Amino acid sequence: MGPFQQYVQHRWALCIIPKGAKAPDYPRWNERPIDLETAGGIDGAGLLHVQSGTCALDVDDLPAARLWLAERGVDIDGLLNAKDRVQISSGRVGRAKLLYRLKTPLRTIKPPGSGVELRCATAGGKSVQDVLPPSVHPDTKKPYVWVFDEPLLGDWGRVPPIPATLKAAWLDLLADSPAPQPTNGGHVDVALNALHQWLSAQDPNLPYDAWLKVGMKLHHATQGASEGLALWDHWSSKATRQQFSNPTLPAYQGDRTCRVHWVSFSSPKGKVIATLDNELPAEADEFETIAPEPPKAARQQKAESFAALEKRVVYVLASEKYFDTTRHQLIGSDSALEHQFTFMMPRKNGKRINPAYVLKQSTTKRMVEGLGFHPGESALFKVGDDTFANLYRNRLPQPLEPTLLELEKIEWLFARIDEDHYRTWLKQYLGHIVQHPAIKIKTAPLLWSETERNGKSTLLKTIPALLVGREFSVDVGYDTLNSAFNDYLQGAWHVNLTEFRAGTRGERAMIHNKLKAYIADDMIQLHPKGSRAYEMPNHFFVTASSNEEDAAAISNNDKRWGIHEMKAPEYTEAERQWIYYQFLLLPRAAAVLRHYFLHVDLTGFFPASGAPMTEAKHEMVRASMPADMELLELLLEEQAEFFARDVVLVGEVHRYVHKNSVARPTLTRVGKLLAKPPFNGKAKRYRDGKKFYRAVIIRNHDKWLTASGRQVMEHITGGNDDDIDLMS
Repeated sequence: MGPFQQYVQHRWALCIIPKGAKAPDYPRWNERPIDLETAGGIDGAGLLHVQSGTCALDVDDLPAARLWLAERGVDIDGLLNAKDRVQISSGRVGRAKLLYRLKTPLRTIKPPGSGVELRCATAGGKSVQDVLPPSVHPDTKKPYVWVFDEPLLGDWGRVPPIPATLKAAWLDLLADSPAPQPTNGGHVDVALNALHQWLSAQDPNLPYDAWLKVGMKLHHATQGASEGLALWDHWSSKATRQQFSNPTLPAYQGDRTCRVHWVSFSSPKGKVIATLDNELPAEADEFETIAPEPPKAARQQKAESFAALEKRVVYVLASEKYFDTTRHQLIGSDSALEHQFTFMMPRKNGKRINPAYVLKQSTTKRMVEGLGFHPGESALFKVGDDTFANLYRNRLPQPLEPTLLELEKIEWLFARIDEDHYRTWLKQYLGHIVQHPAIKIKTAPLLWSETERNGKSTLLKTIPALLVGREFSVDVGYDTLNSAFNDYLQGAWHVNLTEFRAGTRGERAMIHNKLKAYIADDMIQLHPKGSRAYEMPNHFFVTASSNEEDAAAISNNDKRWGIHEMKAPEYTEAERQWIYYQFLLLPRAAAVLRHYFLHVDLTGFFPASGAPMTEAKHEMVRASMPADMELLELLLEEQAEFFARDVVLVGEVHRYVHKNSVARPTLTRVGKLLAKPPFNGKAKRYRDGKKFYRAVIIRNHDKWLTASGRQVMEHITGGNDDDIDLMS
């Protein structure tokens, strides 16, 4: 069974398209669909939309269509990339045709400058047609083809319903552009079979002015529709005369001959253009009266419009602005709201109702606590009793399996990390982000190296940004991190700390405390500038790179940071070209990296577990350690001075630190330091004679906690009471 017979068997209504043409050339083609037998012996066919319950969005100029449709709330790129799309392609760049189901036919309309034509029915309710594959295009000489999201699984028989936004824009255009009426009282939608009859009586070898006038009449009679152009082009192609200005060339030179004139024709208001009303042969059914569908009650239409607006737009209490749940974007002002949604509103006294006014007066509009980010949720999501508007919108590419050369480049990048266990951990870290995007990882990788441009940023900035989408990756420097406001976290999935290191030890400690919440807490305080602060779910992950060995003020007990010193040399220019310009900057890099990390084995990786302990981390702990702490840890490791004993006096330690370092800690700080790891001291206040002493038990806690003051003092002095005053 041939393809056209399959269409008929699917209960589509078809007309015949002659070979080398784009339109039918026989009478009443849009009223008498062909049967199954006829469909088996034709070269081309067109889909009759009215009888088939279909319509088409025909894009002639994609850049113009993108802007024009966006102003009316229609995302053409989303439609062209939809998984259920049914698309016809002629192979020409910048053009596209999408088919949709449409139960009630709508009049075909082609707004000037829009780059699109919405195709279904004529003004008189008769069908327009669109050429079906595998009919051959007369210009490209190649067959039309079907285009699906999944080429092997696509099915032209599963045409999706027309998107609500597109239908709303179509209805809006029809409301603003009622079908024009001719002067003689008949309908301007002249039956195309009558135009065929009229054209058959005309000589295609007419002089230029007369030939041009035929085109103008057809343009007026069909309101500039493509069917009129196809009729004029088909009739003109039969001309045998030569050009008057150049007798060596034929008058007809392809469909461009007619098209360049057709696009210049118009029927401006007040200008009389000769019509075909009095020239066409009359037919009984040409003037049939088609009862219009009764309009919906104004009250019902208003209620439906308001409900559609409230379904799409919610009010964000923290920001005091509205949020578009379709685009996952905050609407900046009431003026922006009006620009985007006035088209959805019904008219009142000739003007459309203001959507901002509708929402302000509404008692049923939805309100949410604040903006959030959750890659595993829809436009609105709940955390506890609060609802958040989700700034995440999935636009990630479908994974692509890497070529052998691409795989070599990925492995080469990670091989610059010379610690096997850290390299494995980092790969699993990135793999978890791709495989389980909704689960927060509560650790952060930090790469540091004195060598610049050796791959730190590639691994922790470029690659994560490609994995999550550059729009959801934000670079944060010290000044931004030190600010009281942190609205850079709105809409962030990846927070990269660039050239990570604060200026002073105190600043590093302050930033370290702030980053504790960023890395590990489930909720964080968001402080947007100009808005009130509120708690937001924390679903982002943190990476950092630095050229300083004391970048983070951390201790050995800090399990949040996974630190590695990159010892790889600086990229050569050839390596930079090989990695960036021949891979990471190419369009397919993001899809390839997603495939790679989707297949990383996550065995042994737990998002809430601590980062691996590395030698680089030990070194950074020592490098970032305060001077008094560093001195005391060194004495403890060597069991020197007072740490040779089980018990030390706080005053004794305090005097030693002041004498032997630049630090000037208080007695209270010394006591707190000795109570923390690695000392793990137990405080003991005891009396010996008339004097009280503050001591810290470093070892053998049970023994010395129960010992008497005299026993403790003998241990400290070694039995020499003359030393007591020096140590108290």
